[in-house]
Amino acid sequence: MKLQIRHKLFFTLLLTSIVVSSGMFLFMQWSFDRGFLNYVNNQELQELDQLSERLMTSYAEHGSWNFLVGNPFLWEEFLRAAENESARPEPRMEQRGNRPAGLPPKRGPRVALYDAQKQSIFGPPAKVDHFQLQPLLFQKEVVGYLAILPVEKIFASGDLLFVEEQTESFALIALVMAVLSLLLAYPLTIHLLRPIKELTAGTRKLIAGEYNTRIPIITNDELAQLSTDFNSLARTLEKNEEIRRQWVADISHELRTPLAILHGEVEALQDGIRQPGTETFAALHSETTHLGRLVDDLYKLSMSDSGALNYKRVTLNPVAILTGTIELFESRFAAKNIQIHNEISPGCAPLLLADPDRLQQLFSNLMENSLRYTDSPGQLTIRMALDKENLFFYFEDSAPGVADEQLSKLFDRLYRGESSRNRANGGVGLGMAICSNIVEAHQGEISASHSSMQGLAITIKLPL
Repeated sequence: MKLQIRHKLFFTLLLTSIVVSSGMFLFMQWSFDRGFLNYVNNQELQELDQLSERLMTSYAEHGSWNFLVGNPFLWEEFLRAAENESARPEPRMEQRGNRPAGLPPKRGPRVALYDAQKQSIFGPPAKVDHFQLQPLLFQKEVVGYLAILPVEKIFASGDLLFVEEQTESFALIALVMAVLSLLLAYPLTIHLLRPIKELTAGTRKLIAGEYNTRIPIITNDELAQLSTDFNSLARTLEKNEEIRRQWVADISHELRTPLAILHGEVEALQDGIRQPGTETFAALHSETTHLGRLVDDLYKLSMSDSGALNYKRVTLNPVAILTGTIELFESRFAAKNIQIHNEISPGCAPLLLADPDRLQQLFSNLMENSLRYTDSPGQLTIRMALDKENLFFYFEDSAPGVADEQLSKLFDRLYRGESSRNRANGGVGLGMAICSNIVEAHQGEISASHSSMQGLAITIKLPL
């Protein structure tokens, strides 16, 4: 069984909460135990004050610690009296060697007495560094040290009961936190996964061809950016689908006309309506040529759309390529009585990183467009401009022009201005679309406007 992402996220949040709660419980328990031990040790150190007072009183009477040397019972009596907060015992020197009645003091094994040189007088056999020391002062001079071994573990029943109560409280707090984490993890998981569910559902709709699908943006994080990218993808697919449908419809329309003419001519020949002759074969040749040109342009455009045109960029002089292209068209322009005015200085040689073949195709398509659509007599003016970052080419021809609303559509595939620049002139509306693809592939821009000669002006901007 596969775990869904919501289950993984839920268990991740839950496990993280449990680990954090357990860690907090252990840390609080450790911190409390340590703090409570320090508290107990400090309390015991403070409780030695009464023992210190009794010892110093006896020290003042005898002038040294000799009264305790060899008298462990007297030492225990001092300890017991301090613990019971009783009056200071007044042991008599002749009582040495007699053990007083009563139980041994509870702190006895942990309390020690050292002289001024930190030599043991009474106490457990441990290094002085292990004790908590309280100096004993007589006439502002240290005459000894009262010491106690720190408690390392709680043994007193009252203290143990308090520690157990605190431990239970900490455990209860950790348990409550774990339960709250469990209650919050599931709705939080649902909330976090909502954008992913929207994306999943939207993706399935895109697969089904519903390109009008959009994902609502409900967050402001990486998932929101992913949803935004998804919507951009959906809009692109929707636009491409519309273009594809229009593309198929336009191609069908373009192919239908020459095929219908060919079909009619062939049927006329079959039925004997028309006799084979020069005019008939010329008409058939014209339509097959037009059909072949259409298929070739469609292929070139599809290749440029997919980026399959082999762009081999080299550093070149675009003026030389343009000059060579003009020379190829001079005779055809002259035959149609259209003059070419090349205003580019022959000595101008800007360097450009471009594909020479694609650049020649660009210039050829633009000149073919002017040759095909410009009325005779007419003219074509070609200029160039240069700045620090870009190179500009201007192609301006004479009448006829195009309407304002048609300027932005000239680079659409299969589009032709229906007023003057029409199919009768032999175009299928693909040359300018190919020009646009070539310029964009060179990170440039191409635009159309009205020329000063009532014709069309094409501006090309290419980055240097």
